[in-house]
Amino acid sequence: MHGSFASIVPFIVIIPVALLTKQVILGLALGLFVGCYIEHPRPLAGLEAAIAYIGREVGLSGNVSLILFLYLFGSFVGLLRVSGGVKGFSRWMEARIRSPRGAFLFTWLSSLFTFMAPDFRILTVAPIVSRVFERFRIRKEQVAFTIDVTATPLCAVVPIGTAFVAYMVGLMHTSAHHAGAVSPYALFLATIPYNFFAWAMLLMGAFLTFFRFSAQVRTATRTTGAMPDRAEARSLLLAHERRGAFALEAGAIGFPQDAAVQRGMRRREESGEEVPDPVEALAKRAHPSAMNLILPLALLLASTLAFTVISGYAPGRTLAQAFVQANASQAMLEALVLTVVAMALLYAVRGTPLNRIMVGFLQGGNEMMPVIVLLALIWAVSAVASDLGFAQFCQREIVQYVPRSFIIPALFVFGCLISYVLGSSFGTWAILMPLAFSLAQGGAGSLAIAAGAVFASGTFGGFVSPLSDNTVAMATVMKVPVMDYANYKLKTALIPVAACAIGYFLLGEIAR
Repeated sequence: MHGSFASIVPFIVIIPVALLTKQVILGLALGLFVGCYIEHPRPLAGLEAAIAYIGREVGLSGNVSLILFLYLFGSFVGLLRVSGGVKGFSRWMEARIRSPRGAFLFTWLSSLFTFMAPDFRILTVAPIVSRVFERFRIRKEQVAFTIDVTATPLCAVVPIGTAFVAYMVGLMHTSAHHAGAVSPYALFLATIPYNFFAWAMLLMGAFLTFFRFSAQVRTATRTTGAMPDRAEARSLLLAHERRGAFALEAGAIGFPQDAAVQRGMRRREESGEEVPDPVEALAKRAHPSAMNLILPLALLLASTLAFTVISGYAPGRTLAQAFVQANASQAMLEALVLTVVAMALLYAVRGTPLNRIMVGFLQGGNEMMPVIVLLALIWAVSAVASDLGFAQFCQREIVQYVPRSFIIPALFVFGCLISYVLGSSFGTWAILMPLAFSLAQGGAGSLAIAAGAVFASGTFGGFVSPLSDNTVAMATVMKVPVMDYANYKLKTALIPVAACAIGYFLLGEIAR
């Protein structure tokens, strides 16, 4: 049975179930049980094997550290929200935007402070620039695109301090473990240049923002006359605030889910009863303070860099070598623990009630539970697939008969289709990463290229899919129809997708 057709049956179950139900967690759970019962075809043996796989994979030291990091990262963002840090940063920056060019520039520069997760960036920045840009004749879709293009594509290539990094390194850890590779973080760093779609969208976004959109602003200004002066602009902003334009300003972080659910918006059950988000409710009442965001973020970034270099330091190594050889997961966890403790002390000293701090910590951490469950199932499914001989089957049946230069481009295009239907970057990566590593082991390309293609395909879906929580959040904030905005992004992204597929094909030809 090892290396036979049975080894791919779990994925034959996972992909259709995930696509039909839009629930990746459900698909992975069913795939896990199917794989375990194929391996142990007895009534209780399969169930016991599934539980054992989950317990064994979750119990690995590196995986435990990753789970702690993800939970604490959610707590970190929860504390930022309930302390008024997000609200204060929004108002502080809004007061300093005085021209369309400044708004465009701010939209890009603000990524330095809001790169931790796409929805966190969207719901922090969008309310500010939307009120600035609406004074000029710029389409809402273009404003939203300018923000969105520096959300998911940017988060997918930032190497430190984000939930994306932790999740990606976690995928590298389990896949590298079963493939016999080493240093998951070094492998993740090697994939960054091969996330072609993220880089292509960042380049296209920069071109559109600073050439096409800016040119339209200048044309509109010449047509309609002078721009509003500062006093008039301020009165417009105050009018919007009185009408409740700051309703979303406190924001809420959204993590890639199995369905398009916007975090921070009030959820409705089937009964129609509103279920408020406690963190959002506290964030709206918090006194705005930009320092409550800037100081913790600066500490997190500085300590992450410091601990990363320290963990990889050895006599004779350069700074770059130390960074690559570092135990990045442990360094990020240590930095996050230090930052969360410092945040709690800072907020308490500045007068934030202790019960509010605890709500932000616990509820923020709980926001990450779907991602943690997703990872636990990915680890278990990867282990089952490895034991069933999934890698050997892929090497024998795919790599042997399909031209190698076509395998990675086909994997990328297939991943783009899956991610568009799912609307989940994390879900797509979870489904395809074991396949990518198996193909790479068979000679389809290097591990870094194969994993980079999978990351690129998931980035595509997280960016353009109408089911992506990022698309839903942006359309809601900007008050544009979700499908219209998703189609606008899709049309813009098709050229980069084609270019990426050609790029992966050329890589395959060069490697032959």
